[in-house]
Amino acid sequence: MFRILPESLWPRLEPLTVDQLLDQDRRKQARIEKIKGSTWGSHAEVAIEEARRLFDAELERRRGADNKAGIYLAAITALIPVLASVLPGLWKADDKIFSGVSLVVFAVALSYLFRSGLWAFNTLRVSGFSQLDPVDLIGSGENGDLLHHLVKRLLLCVSVNLDGTNKKVSYIKMTHEFLLRSFLSFVTFLSVQAIWPGAMWALKTLYAKLSLLQICAS
Repeated sequence: MFRILPESLWPRLEPLTVDQLLDQDRRKQARIEKIKGSTWGSHAEVAIEEARRLFDAELERRRGADNKAGIYLAAITALIPVLASVLPGLWKADDKIFSGVSLVVFAVALSYLFRSGLWAFNTLRVSGFSQLDPVDLIGSGENGDLLHHLVKRLLLCVSVNLDGTNKKVSYIKMTHEFLLRSFLSFVTFLSVQAIWPGAMWALKTLYAKLSLLQICAS
């Protein structure tokens, strides 16, 4: 249903096609094979520092997305009772046009808020993360080449985690997009609530004065 709306109003994250998924898997496998066949010679110490930096950067990206998603979900959950208390009073106003406009803007804001919550939840649902474990350290000692083994293990972890981390980051960006639109919609809703009664009063006063002037002129 929302596909009929322009993307500026309802952002979309298009899923990868089958060909794109196959190409992604091929590139991932090629990257893994290249890592397994690589050697660093006397530059192993530099390589392990860079591998650690890459691993830490991916871990930080993942944690950042998860932390933001958790905060957003908590905030949205806290807002629901407040918004639910506002809804019953919207249709009680005497001006049904005012009530109708308020309800439409409120529903749009809620739709954006609900969708941002779903994107935040999807961010947390992306699971699976590879990291070093004691077996890797034992294996490196048995191989007799600690640095080269650890470099390969760290780079393999980065390569395996890359797609999942990118997915988390994409999902949290979609959360931001919908939260921004929800915020703007609620600002519009509050503006309608604040401006409409005064504007209607001013129009009625102006109309009454014009009517009085017409009566006096006649």
